[in-house]
Amino acid sequence: MAGDDFAGLRRRIAEIEGRPFGVEAPPSPAVAPRGPERPEAPRLAPRRAEKLLPFGVEGLDCLLGGGLRRNALHEVRAETTRAGSAATGFAAAILARLTVGDDRPLLWVMEEAAVREGGHPHGPGLDRFGLDPGRLIVVVTRRPEETLWVFEEGLRCAGLAGVLGEIRGHPRVLDLTASRRLALRARDGGVMGILLRQAAAAEPGAAATRWLVEPRPAATLDDFAAGIGRPAWRLHLERNRAGATGRFDLEWDHDARSFALAPLATPALSRPGAALPADRPDLARTAGTVVAYRRTG
Repeated sequence: MAGDDFAGLRRRIAEIEGRPFGVEAPPSPAVAPRGPERPEAPRLAPRRAEKLLPFGVEGLDCLLGGGLRRNALHEVRAETTRAGSAATGFAAAILARLTVGDDRPLLWVMEEAAVREGGHPHGPGLDRFGLDPGRLIVVVTRRPEETLWVFEEGLRCAGLAGVLGEIRGHPRVLDLTASRRLALRARDGGVMGILLRQAAAAEPGAAATRWLVEPRPAATLDDFAAGIGRPAWRLHLERNRAGATGRFDLEWDHDARSFALAPLATPALSRPGAALPADRPDLARTAGTVVAYRRTG
């Protein structure tokens, strides 16, 4: 560096530090000479409390240490394709709860294979579910590599309240290294990441929590047996970095955007059915293979 450039650099540093040019800056406390007295031990800054998203269910929040960490990666999976809609509903309920008191948008990135099986997010349905579709940024990708790339870039963006990445099966690119990278991005960016996996078995990963979601029959709403009750799931908390695991039956109140324990399942028959005739054999136990033929006449 030339002499003039060096002088210009020193002048600029002096302006940033707010002192006249030519006056040396005072020595840093870290390198200042110390006297014979024993130096004072450095004071540690108090650890900032992690922001949590509680479920509002006492037993579940207790297991999670207060709720879901907002600056973490969470995995929601369905073992079969037919349970994919239940897993999507649970993930959407978490997103809806994230929007309470938070004006930032949400990113929903979907692999094309997942779209073919589960379909696109339906705006009116999400609105009735408690999730404003106007808050969503939906991205559809062709390959899992693209899904994970968009997912990771979304976790970098502090302008988002959360990112949901929907992927199907067991792509090779979604290994333990990729999971760790996503978890680090969520922690550093302060953005909640939800990895929604269709037809996927449990695999090693770096998610703070992992949920296996199964559909559950809805309970009666306001004693109206002919109506459809609130959405309900059977949740298996398979992985929990904050504590123990467990199983919970929850339902979703879309008006209040809150979870609650689902009531006990009612029996299918409210009255006892007629007893089987005692003089007739139970043909179901003795029947062999049943073959169905197409009617031609």
